[in-house]
Amino acid sequence: MAIPQQLTINEFKEKFEGAKTVIHEYGTLDSDTVIFKLNPETWSCTEVCQHLIRFNELYLAQMKKGIEHHTVLPVSKRKQTFSPKWSVRKLAGYLEPPYKMAIKTIKPMYPSKVELSAADTFHRLIEIQDELIDLLQTAENEEWNIDEIKAPHPLIRFYEMSLTDFIVFIDAHQRRHFWQIEQILKRIPE
Repeated sequence: MAIPQQLTINEFKEKFEGAKTVIHEYGTLDSDTVIFKLNPETWSCTEVCQHLIRFNELYLAQMKKGIEHHTVLPVSKRKQTFSPKWSVRKLAGYLEPPYKMAIKTIKPMYPSKVELSAADTFHRLIEIQDELIDLLQTAENEEWNIDEIKAPHPLIRFYEMSLTDFIVFIDAHQRRHFWQIEQILKRIPE
């Protein structure tokens, strides 16, 4: 699926509401299922979600820094859509499921760095979706131009991203890993 050139805040909120539904469904699975690993080198459903927690918390913190250091000017009432950069759309496109290119995770993003039970993992990941939805709701209420609020990428400091870019990337990354979880669940022996 190609990343659209224009998106609305409501479309972004719908994506994170949908993610909450998916995560909740994972939380209803039995404990043996969510900790099952296809082999010792792969991640379980819970570990994939722990990776998403680390990633999303890092990006969300960077977004908040961008908001803190930006003089927020209201968006024109006429501006209803927001545009991720071409480079972000392209990179997010590579993350789209079903993905054909594996991307190695850097060590700080490994799930082993998160000490949460399966239930706490799913709960925390849903909380993060709520934080993103709340941020988007504030942006809508206060008429922020989320294309103009920027912060450096948390790992590639010279690469500046808008809130729009961060949101597009978080969404694509989550969907990539939800697809990965579905592949794990399909291969669990009965």
